[in-house]
Amino acid sequence: MPDAGTRSSGRGPAPSGDAQAGAQVGTVALAGGPSVSRRHDPRIDPPTRADRRRLWKWGALLAFCPICLSVVVWAALEMNGSYPTVKPPVPSGWQSVPGIYASFSVPGGWSLKQFLSDSAGDVYYSGAGGGVGESVTQANGAPNAAGPLPEIVGTFLGWKYQVNSVSPTKISNATVAWRYRFHLANGTSSVGVLAWVKPTQSEVWLVASKDSATTEKALSTLTLAS
Repeated sequence: MPDAGTRSSGRGPAPSGDAQAGAQVGTVALAGGPSVSRRHDPRIDPPTRADRRRLWKWGALLAFCPICLSVVVWAALEMNGSYPTVKPPVPSGWQSVPGIYASFSVPGGWSLKQFLSDSAGDVYYSGAGGGVGESVTQANGAPNAAGPLPEIVGTFLGWKYQVNSVSPTKISNATVAWRYRFHLANGTSSVGVLAWVKPTQSEVWLVASKDSATTEKALSTLTLAS
């Protein structure tokens, strides 16, 4: 058993001479004993040159942060402002469905169906007389009108379908556009339009769940950004 006079204090090895020298910035004398070193405490000790430098740095940082925040907000607004938005014609009693690159209108009594809409550019409204869904995606080139249709078309139609006919149509600001007529598995028919706008490189689908006077009118309100 080690002698009591040599027992370890349990606090680990003593710091080296260099560490002690770096930590000793002031000393206090204990009554009847040697002086004990302690660190500089800016809360109770007079400020040193290093304290003043730190204070100036914090002051500069706090002054600069609002400037940085303003620049970030400005940049975000400028970026969002670069995306073209359009306003569709709104017949009496109808409501507009605004969007980036493409917009349309639907009857005022129709409502947004969340389960068929998302933040990726798909939106679907329905009510008395049917429903209409819009999908906007990026497309560097004109789509093939006779090629496979995107999955979202079947989602908006709500049934398995066949394409009965495809014919060119004209929509303001569209580089090319086509009108589709669908035959649905429930025995009914429906319509939709596909437009591609070269300046915005956007492909826009506007699909009706069924062919009716109301959905035809909704499709006629499709407005594209140039």
